[in-house]
Amino acid sequence: MALTKENLGQLIAIQEADASLDKVKADMDKIPVFIANLRQAIEDEKGKASDLKNKLLSLEKKKKEKELELAQKEEAAKKHGGELNSVKTNEAFKALQLEIERAKAQGSDIETEILQIMEDLDKVRKDEKAAAAVTAVEVKKLEAEISAHDGRLAGLKAQFDGAKAKRDELAGPIPADAMKIYNHVRSRGKLDAVVAIEGENCSACRITLAPQVIVEATKAKALVCCESCQRIIYRPEALAAKAV
Repeated sequence: MALTKENLGQLIAIQEADASLDKVKADMDKIPVFIANLRQAIEDEKGKASDLKNKLLSLEKKKKEKELELAQKEEAAKKHGGELNSVKTNEAFKALQLEIERAKAQGSDIETEILQIMEDLDKVRKDEKAAAAVTAVEVKKLEAEISAHDGRLAGLKAQFDGAKAKRDELAGPIPADAMKIYNHVRSRGKLDAVVAIEGENCSACRITLAPQVIVEATKAKALVCCESCQRIIYRPEALAAKAV
């Protein structure tokens, strides 16, 4: 395909522009990952406070259950106490006294448990308050980092869009079929789509090029590709000579 010396020079310039765009794009692609990690860190921080809140609710529920259980024991002791006057045998009297003592003992144990729960509640409330203060500070810090990353992403996007516009401007005069080959080579992961010939070798894959291929590349009148890696190849000295 026909290609002027200016076109080849522009193609090399486009490759340089694309290399810069690739770098900016790589930096842009990292930022959403950073932001996602920071958002997860925020959720983790909130989770710490949430765990303490859940623990507090669990202790409060347990306290109510124990208070209900204590009330039941006290009611049982009271009931058995009222029944003492109505029993007619010594054995029944002793059995009721035993039930009363058992209910009171169990009630005493429950009271001890309630006191321990109340101590635990006081501690967890203090821990929750302290954790909430720490969480607020950490979340604010993490949100500031997210905001900074958002700002940097916006700046990189503006930089990318501006550079992309200039790059597309460079591509304007180049024949569409040449651009198609260039873009195809890059799409296959060969970002150095245009490479120089070094001696008799392709500087990318190092294969020895056929003499006719070197001759055509030296003429710099058509787009020439490496037979092995399909990259676009050129002779730097030929390009420089044409520029004189």
